[in-house]
Amino acid sequence: MTTLSDWNAWADGRESARITDWLREISEPDWSATVNHPLFDALAEGRLSGEDFAAYMVQDYGFVDPFTALIGHAIGQAPTMDDRVVLGQFMGMLTSDENSTFQRTFEAFDVPEAQRETPDYLPETREFRELLHDTGQGGHYAEILAVLVVTEWVYLEWALRVTRVDGLHPLMSEWIDLHDNHPFQEFVTWLLRRLDEEAASLDDTDFARMAERFRETVVLERRFHDAVQPR
Repeated sequence: MTTLSDWNAWADGRESARITDWLREISEPDWSATVNHPLFDALAEGRLSGEDFAAYMVQDYGFVDPFTALIGHAIGQAPTMDDRVVLGQFMGMLTSDENSTFQRTFEAFDVPEAQRETPDYLPETREFRELLHDTGQGGHYAEILAVLVVTEWVYLEWALRVTRVDGLHPLMSEWIDLHDNHPFQEFVTWLLRRLDEEAASLDDTDFARMAERFRETVVLERRFHDAVQPR
């Protein structure tokens, strides 16, 4: 189990040590493997077929409902109105712009209605959905922030990393744009700051729970993207 003592030992002697930087470091090699996943390169370079892109999006859309619920729990537990405003604005984007991208992708690539409404989720998708549900139901605010940090920070980093080719399908380009824009960068920066602040005030038990939740989320991110990578 990762403890508060582990964090203190890592931070000792470092200037501007941040808990979120430490969390990312202890989540290697899964963190870098996810950010640098070949799926994202294939997507940005136009090597991902429309069928494979649609299959990936069907699985990824399986997170939207439990993720929206998780943000709702975060809003409910948030200690300030300022936090609720930021989280509420993000939920608005998720349920409007991002949801629209999914729906238009399903239409463009002729995803059958049955696959949209009752998809056959991969085991890795189901496992991640359970994590989102369990964190919302039983996690404290810092645990929820830890999951949000991973899911959004990973997507920001891969979107900033990839280089898209000219002529990329508009919906594939739009998927990258959703995670590579200034408002999204500002939101991730806010999440990092708030997790640093909240985690710093936790006792040993809650700190360990938060750190393990962060690491577990990174592991599941890697497993999910490995699973949806076309063979």
